[in-house]
Amino acid sequence: MKNDKLSSPLFIKNFTMPWKIFSSRGLMYISLYVIISAISPIFVNHTTRSIEPIVTLFYSSIFTIIFFSILNLGELTENIVLIKKNKRSILWLNVLNAIIWFVIFFSLQVLSPAVFACLFLGAIPINLFLLELRKSKASNKSNITTAMLLLTMFILMLLLVSQDMSEANSFQILKYGAIVTIIGGIVAAFIMKISKELANENLSASLVVSLRFYGLLLISLMFVLSNPSQFLVNPIVLAEVFALALISMALPLFLLQKALKTLSPLYASIIITTIPILTYFLQLITGYYSFSIVKLGIIILFSLSLIVLTYLKKKEG
Repeated sequence: MKNDKLSSPLFIKNFTMPWKIFSSRGLMYISLYVIISAISPIFVNHTTRSIEPIVTLFYSSIFTIIFFSILNLGELTENIVLIKKNKRSILWLNVLNAIIWFVIFFSLQVLSPAVFACLFLGAIPINLFLLELRKSKASNKSNITTAMLLLTMFILMLLLVSQDMSEANSFQILKYGAIVTIIGGIVAAFIMKISKELANENLSASLVVSLRFYGLLLISLMFVLSNPSQFLVNPIVLAEVFALALISMALPLFLLQKALKTLSPLYASIIITTIPILTYFLQLITGYYSFSIVKLGIIILFSLSLIVLTYLKKKEG
């Protein structure tokens, strides 16, 4: 009788209904994350053409801190002991987070959004692999496969940068391409490692996110103080920076947290690899960039390489 009850259509319907709701909710969050993350570098690229990156970083950090402080106010006060215990890691997270946003905003003054998206997404696994190679427990065959995929991605990244170069700005593109790949990739890898350590200390992801923008605020404030006139921005500029803070900082982090609560990391990671392709098509709308079948082909190959790498690494872990 008990088994009949468990196999009844009513039981199956009631049991599977929450999963359908959660999975569809997760898919909605990750889809919104991908769309906003594709728009973000385009918005930064557009804004930093008319507003100094330092000014946008300063005001964006204020808006982002307010956003996450409101969302995590209860969590912040409840976990004050854990915050004090891990203050050194939180301090390092703030410094590294400030560096990564400086890299993002200044490089997007020069690099096209799609090229930046590929370089940034490619730099993280390359640097993580190099940093963890000595401690890796994976087999030699697995490490060789990973290295070959990363090398393929690196070659595609170089091809993309070469496609973006012209005689007028080749040095600037090479310089910022190297900064994103080397400095941006290493810093992002260390941010992921510190975030994982803090998670192991029972600090939730949402709490960690709410604590990581104070360093960016203080460092950008020091630069703004060197030229106090930068504090004075008109309401229209302030509204644009507020929108930039939401689209580039606050909403992507918030949506990714929400998505990962109901989706498997593998599923989320594979969907995220579509960001460079979507960014490429969206940047064409701005009128700053023209269509190139070669660039599109390289970006698609890059995303496919990232999908294969993501699947293999998740399968190992």
